[in-house]
Amino acid sequence: MRNKIAALVATTAFVAAGTLMTATSASATVDPPGGSWDHTWTTTDADKGGTVYIEENGDVVSLCDTAADGLTPRATIAVEESTVPGAYDTRYTLTASGGLGSCATARASDGGTHNLPENWSIGVGIYLGPNYQHSSQHYYLNDH
Repeated sequence: MRNKIAALVATTAFVAAGTLMTATSASATVDPPGGSWDHTWTTTDADKGGTVYIEENGDVVSLCDTAADGLTPRATIAVEESTVPGAYDTRYTLTASGGLGSCATARASDGGTHNLPENWSIGVGIYLGPNYQHSSQHYYLNDH
């Protein structure tokens, strides 16, 4: 009898914990680290499965998975070429792997290609990968 009671208590605790964990995950709001964002763009799917956040000061780019759709958001960050107006060179790519609520962030302080030039046009592509599903392309002048 004690074994049955112990098994019942363990099963109840397991189910309650699973329900609590599911409720927490499903109701989580994705909010990347940082403060105010100069630009925010999403993928073009109905669920808005990926969101990219841009803070020009410090060249902070944060990409987050904003839908439990099984697809991984990706973003490309490119700079307009000086010799060919309208052509862009990709500086780097971000991937928010890990499912709903996961984010990937790059900033100028990371150095190298993450330090975007001031007063240049920056191109941002956001899509669900790996096959460029629900992609959108955006541009801004990196002026602060």
